[in-house]
Amino acid sequence: MVDNSTLMSETGRSLLADSSILDSKITEISKEKIFPESTSDGDEEMPQIETRVVVVQEAAKHTELLDALEEIKVPYIKAESVEEYGESESPEFETIFVVADFHAPVFNDLYKADCRVLGPPIVMRCAQKGEALPFSCRPLYCGSMLNLVLCFTGFRKKDELVKLVTLVHHMGGIIRRDFSSKVTHLVANSTQGDKFRVAVSLGTPIMKAEWIYKSWERRNEIDFSAAAEEFKNEFKVPPFQDCMLSFLGFSDEEKKNMEEMTEMQGGQHLPVGDEMCTHLIVEENTVKDLPFEPSQSLYVVKQEWFWGSIQMDARAGESMYLFEKADSPELKTSVSQLSLSTPNSHRKRRRLRETLAQLTRETDMSPFPPRKRPSAEHSLSMGSLLDISNTPDASITNGETPKSSCMKPSKNSTPLPPKQSARWQVAKELYQTESNYVDILTTIIEVFQVPLEKEGQLGGPILAPEEIKTIFGSIPDILDVHIKIKGGRP
Repeated sequence: MVDNSTLMSETGRSLLADSSILDSKITEISKEKIFPESTSDGDEEMPQIETRVVVVQEAAKHTELLDALEEIKVPYIKAESVEEYGESESPEFETIFVVADFHAPVFNDLYKADCRVLGPPIVMRCAQKGEALPFSCRPLYCGSMLNLVLCFTGFRKKDELVKLVTLVHHMGGIIRRDFSSKVTHLVANSTQGDKFRVAVSLGTPIMKAEWIYKSWERRNEIDFSAAAEEFKNEFKVPPFQDCMLSFLGFSDEEKKNMEEMTEMQGGQHLPVGDEMCTHLIVEENTVKDLPFEPSQSLYVVKQEWFWGSIQMDARAGESMYLFEKADSPELKTSVSQLSLSTPNSHRKRRRLRETLAQLTRETDMSPFPPRKRPSAEHSLSMGSLLDISNTPDASITNGETPKSSCMKPSKNSTPLPPKQSARWQVAKELYQTESNYVDILTTIIEVFQVPLEKEGQLGGPILAPEEIKTIFGSIPDILDVHIKIKGGRP
C-alpha cells in the first residue's frame, strides 16, 4: 500500500519519510549558520551571518505583512524578481523569501532552488506572539498545524497522498510514516488496517482527508488551528464508514431505529442476505441459528458491536463481538455489560425489578434486616437456600414444632431473630450483590475518572477526552442502569 512507502517529489526530496527527526534538527542547523563557533585556535572569529528578508511580488503590497516585519525588527527588501537573490547560500546573508502565493511560478523556482520560503500568515503570527521567524527547511505558509504529528493510512493514489503531505508541511505539520503514540491524528481513507486498529485503541482522532483541504482553505486566518475541537469534529471518520449493515432478529421498531443510527454514523443498511453486506448484526437473545451460510468476508457480530462503535465514536474490532451459534437448546447466550445500555435490555431490567418487588411483598419481614455474622452468611449453601423443607413455614405445615418455639428464653437473654425463608435469602443476596457492584462503579468514577478529567486543576485535565473515553468507556451509563435496578441512589 502506498501509505507505507516513501514518496519523492519532482525535486527528488522525500515527502512521506518520517519528518520528525529532520524537523527537530532544523533549529540547531540554522543557529549554527547564524552563530558559527569560533575556530579551534581562538585567534580568528567567523563573521555572523545577517538574516535578510526578501518580500516577493504580491507580498510586497501586503501592508500588514510589512508592519509585522518592522515589529519583529527584521530588515526586508521588496523585489519583483528573485534572480539576484536566488543564491540562498550567500556567505553574507541568510535569505528568507516571503511569497504570498505558494502556487505561483516564483514559488516553484524558489522551492527547486532549495531556498527558505515563508508565507505572510506565519510572519504575522510571529509578530503577534513576539517570536522570531521560524527556522524551517521546508516552505512554511502558516501555523495551522504546528505541533501536530500526522500519519496516513488507506491511500492508494500516489498523487493524492503527495498533495496531502505537501499541504501538511506548508501548514507546519509533521509526518510520521509509522504509527506510534506520538501521532496526534491519523488521516484515514479506509477503516481497515493495523494503523486504524491501533488508533482506535489509543483514542487517537481519526480524520478524513477533507480535514486537511479545509484547513488549507483557512490558511490566511492567523489565529486558526486545525486542532480546534469544533472544527476537527466535522471531519472525523464516522464509525460505520465503508460499512454495509444488515439486522437480524430485531423488532420492526428496533430495526428502524438502528438503520437510522447507521446512516447518521456514516454507514448504509441492506436487507439480510444481500451480497454487498459487510456486517450482519444479530440479536443473540432471539436468534439461535442463521437463515443462510455467511460468506468468509461477512462479519456476523452481536449488537454490542453496533452500540459499542457508536459509544467509542470509532469502528470497534469485530473479533470481540463475533456471533456464535448455540450448540444446544440449554446453552444460553451470555450478555455483556455493554448490552445493558441497549434498547432490548429495558425488558430485562423491568422483569428483574418486578421479581425483586414480588419477593419483597411475599415476606413479612423488612427487606433490610440486621446483617448476620459473615461466617453464618458464607456457610449457607445453594442447596440449603433453595430447600423449602428447612424453613420454619414448612416445618409448621408438616406438623412439626420449630425448635425455637420450644425453647423458653431466659430473662437475661436477647431474643434471637427468627430464621428467614430461603426465598428471602435469595432476594437478599441479589440485592447485596447489586449494592456492592454499584459501590464499586461509584468508586471508579469518583476516585479515578473525576480527578483525571477535572478542568480546574493546574495544567488542565490530566487526560484528554479521547483517553478518558478509551479508559472508562460506558462505565457511567452502566452505573446509571444499576442504580435504577437497585432502586435508589448509592
